[in-house]
Amino acid sequence: MSLSPSSLLASVPGLRRLDPLDRSVLALTLAVWAMHFAMRTMLTFMPSDQVETGVITARTIASSLGIGLCLVIHLLLRRVPRDRPWRLLGLSMALSVPAALLLMWAGEYVFGYFTNYYTMYPDRWMSDMELGETYKAYQWNFFAWCALYAAACNIFEVRRRDQQLADAHSAAQQAHLLALRLQINPHFLFNTLNTVAGLIVLGRTAESERMVLSLSRFLRYTLASAPTQLTTLADEIGMLRQYLEIEGARFSDRLKVTWAVDEDCTQALVPSLILLPLVENALKYGLGESEKPVEIVVGAQRDGGRMTLWVEDDGGTAHGTHAGLGIGLSNVRQRLDALYGEQAQLDSGATGHGWRSAISLPWQEHVAAVEAAA
Repeated sequence: MSLSPSSLLASVPGLRRLDPLDRSVLALTLAVWAMHFAMRTMLTFMPSDQVETGVITARTIASSLGIGLCLVIHLLLRRVPRDRPWRLLGLSMALSVPAALLLMWAGEYVFGYFTNYYTMYPDRWMSDMELGETYKAYQWNFFAWCALYAAACNIFEVRRRDQQLADAHSAAQQAHLLALRLQINPHFLFNTLNTVAGLIVLGRTAESERMVLSLSRFLRYTLASAPTQLTTLADEIGMLRQYLEIEGARFSDRLKVTWAVDEDCTQALVPSLILLPLVENALKYGLGESEKPVEIVVGAQRDGGRMTLWVEDDGGTAHGTHAGLGIGLSNVRQRLDALYGEQAQLDSGATGHGWRSAISLPWQEHVAAVEAAA
């Protein structure tokens, strides 16, 4: 596995405290001056095979000074906004001019001290031609660093803004999903409390106590689930059993529930409370407005890389005659769209003898189940 220079620097204990931009600038500066050192050294040794004493040392010191000056420029520009790369490029280039002049003078003295170059060519010491050539070499290297530096800062700024947009979108999505999920609870709670009150009035304390306990377990499940949380279908079915047990007390023996959930689907991941609005609709419109017994079927089936969940009732086609039905279905559609985009669909309509709502979504399996199967 290959590592970038910035990631290698990040592994050094003393540099871990630097933020990603500082580490990237340091890696960039080291790379630019290492290339400058290599190129200048090769040009020096090309005429002959003789290595002049002290040249490596002198060039190492000069390149180290160049690295230091680039880092000073970075520190001076640290607080400059990075949303205008051309401005940052202009400022860095302006600061590089005195930096190159300073390095030119320092480099001359370093080479005069560590090499015999100016002993051999005394007329070149501080000559205009010598200084000009040295300055051009350093200035072009600074300019190259400035261009790469401005580009790196701009990249980090773009990434920062993208992350801010992603965080804002995630927060908005969380709030939206929470609002959608909370639409479920008030209607159900109102009906349940009315039923409990009726049982208490009739003196059916055992049933009312059992219903309150079921309600407590149901609310504990709903309140513990994050709006974007995925849960196993087994847990979702367990929640629906609590819900239908509570509703069974309201509709007495007129409600029959059939579970058509394939065994291999129980560990599949589904959005929490995604089936509850569909079951609510089946109870409200299929059973609530009919005098005859009604059967509700809750099913799940896997088809390759997808899974279908459905809720079906035989209470007639009265669902489609009520505008209120759209609220629950819209709730489910919006949640599916927020979590899966175009990869999930909800189809709902009359079947001739009742109503069927089916959700198709990508197959996802709980990690523990996958590891157990492996």
